[in-house]
Amino acid sequence: MQANDGLKAGWVLEGEQPLKKKGPGRGLHQSDVICSTVGWLLEASQTLKYGKNYDGYWTGELFIKQLVEKIIPAFENAHSLGYQALIMVDNSQGHSAYPVDALHVSEMNLRPGGKQCCLCNGWFIHDGQRVTQPMIFSPDHPKFPDAPKRIKQVLEERGLWQVGMHLECAKPKCLVDATSCFAKCVLGLQPDFTEQKSLVQEVIEAVGHMCIFLSKFYYNLLKALASVDVKTIWQWEHQMIQWMDAYREGKGIAPSQSL
Repeated sequence: MQANDGLKAGWVLEGEQPLKKKGPGRGLHQSDVICSTVGWLLEASQTLKYGKNYDGYWTGELFIKQLVEKIIPAFENAHSLGYQALIMVDNSQGHSAYPVDALHVSEMNLRPGGKQCCLCNGWFIHDGQRVTQPMIFSPDHPKFPDAPKRIKQVLEERGLWQVGMHLECAKPKCLVDATSCFAKCVLGLQPDFTEQKSLVQEVIEAVGHMCIFLSKFYYNLLKALASVDVKTIWQWEHQMIQWMDAYREGKGIAPSQSL
């Protein structure tokens, strides 16, 4: 949102035009939380004066900081011990970022060479047993001591490497049900990679709470947040529960939403 803090009127000499700002004022980024039990959590609110010459821009790191220092403490202060939060997060690019050591094939090369992050340990199932797989070579490795493993090495250790396999599919577009046409596809479909959580989810779950990601949307102004009555939140929450129960029972859209 914009501050709209420009002058509305002023004095100028006859025949001259006032010099006005080119924009509607300083930009403000607002990150807020509405709780279904107490309403708007004012203590969790975070305002950023965005711009190169101000506070910078909103990032995933700033949201993590807000989670740890404001959102989670505000929820826990508003409720007694034993309550668990289900935090529904706006699915923006910054909020869905992964940890720097996340198991993510987009951060990996096919063969040794080039820059690559050091990933956390992975795992795979062998003969019914879960096997931990380090993603970094051992310190005494003859060729790559303490170096991150590439996709080919990881797949070879899992018995999944195929001779002639490329990093990505050479075709303009892979088949919808393709599972083994290129190395990134094979490794990316492994359970340890598919179960990789975002940094936001890891932080929330580390302190005993839960989270789900919603479709991307934009917050309204602070007045709109403050004007939402708790009873309205309760009513919509109960309505959603009724709709979900109806869908689980196999009812169609019209019967479900007529409840």
